[in-house]
Amino acid sequence: MSQICKNIVSKALIGIFLLSVSSSFCQNDIEGTQRLDNFLSKSCTTQYNKITSESVQRILKYDVFHIKQETKNIYGEKERKVNGFIVIDNGQEVNRFEHIKTNTELPKLTSNIREDFVQNKDAAPHFQVFLDYIYPIAEWKPDKREFFFKNGKWYFLRDAYFRSKQGFQVTVNSKGKITHICYKMKWEEPESK
Repeated sequence: MSQICKNIVSKALIGIFLLSVSSSFCQNDIEGTQRLDNFLSKSCTTQYNKITSESVQRILKYDVFHIKQETKNIYGEKERKVNGFIVIDNGQEVNRFEHIKTNTELPKLTSNIREDFVQNKDAAPHFQVFLDYIYPIAEWKPDKREFFFKNGKWYFLRDAYFRSKQGFQVTVNSKGKITHICYKMKWEEPESK
């Protein structure tokens, strides 16, 4: 019995020793961290702006924010770099919207649409403005925005490439409730206006 107790105590002591040794190597250099934080606070600024558009509030369940990060004088140059992000805050966590590459399904965006929102001809201009906020068109691109309804789907044109329309395809049920949203790089001819 005493052998078992010695064995348990020795294993516990070894465990405590290993924990204390490993945590001593992981301690942060507080002064170094403060210097780095000070450097970043001088060189980087971050702004959070809530998007208060009526269109966004009418369509989404949650608040949307535009985050702007500016970095300047990192290498002693007068140059500055600005990054912008658009995120949604559901009250528990902040997430970005799905990134669009080619044909892209957008289930998160679809799930964030208000239950009482009805997509119809009166709401279509609001949906176009809403898209301008959460998926803005690059400033260098020509303005190709238009929208139309065909075969139970709304199409929100955002771009055109070699006469191929690109944009959001929004599927609605018979009551106008959005059931599916995707981004398409090329619409089939029967879908086009």
